[in-house]
Amino acid sequence: MLPYTLCLIKYRNNILLLNRNKAPNMGLWNGVGGKIEQNESPFEGVIREAYEETGILLEKVIYSGNVIWQSNRGDSGMYVFMAELPSVPSMNTPCQVEEGILAWKDIDWILEPNNKGVVSNMKHYLPKILAGHHELEHRFIYENGEMVHYEAANLEVSIRESKMSSKL
Repeated sequence: MLPYTLCLIKYRNNILLLNRNKAPNMGLWNGVGGKIEQNESPFEGVIREAYEETGILLEKVIYSGNVIWQSNRGDSGMYVFMAELPSVPSMNTPCQVEEGILAWKDIDWILEPNNKGVVSNMKHYLPKILAGHHELEHRFIYENGEMVHYEAANLEVSIRESKMSSKL
């Protein structure tokens, strides 16, 4: 089981991102999420983390694949989820929260090749998720903090279903 979750909360052509105020990814925009707690499924973890970081209680999330990374600093990974909101929550953004700054960011801005303010691997997996490819495991290799390799491979259905089974 992977230790982390990430949720991409979408409204129209915008995604709610968090500019993190601590490592990892301090100062970079990323989705919301965090560590899965003991005896918690990835679904339960992403719902809890999204609520803790944004105040939004998500009613529906779509499992959208995995992001795995290997580096000389350690290997890990996260389950990625997408939540599409029917209406924008009543929150004034940007706003300061405990984890950093929350703001709605236009998808074109996020994916702009010269944008150095977004977590670098998001530009690789986000377009695939937005295109409906939720069955992929995105694998990244880093050397000294720099991405040197990326590949996407299909998740096996049986593995995907067993990993995602909820304890509800």
